[in-house]
Amino acid sequence: MKFKKAKELADQGKVRFKGLVGSSLYFTVFSNDSHEVIFRITNNRWMCDCEYYTRKNLDCSHVLACKYWLQQREKDTGEKIKTDKTQ
Repeated sequence: MKFKKAKELADQGKVRFKGLVGSSLYFTVFSNDSHEVIFRITNNRWMCDCEYYTRKNLDCSHVLACKYWLQQREKDTGEKIKTDKTQ
């Protein structure tokens, strides 16, 4: 279910890439509420401020939507956002 929701969020334009700051990617995902998602490149760790992620420490639909958005963006534009420390 969370994979379906993630794809819908990304496909509906509800993922906003805010930018690369230092060694982290920042996103806002607009679901029922807005959620802040961060990807820490140095330790390859995704984080979200939603209750599901906070309680279970597992990828939520918001994190999955950001991952999907990154894949689609690279596929559509050929442009890859730096997501590892060796690039």
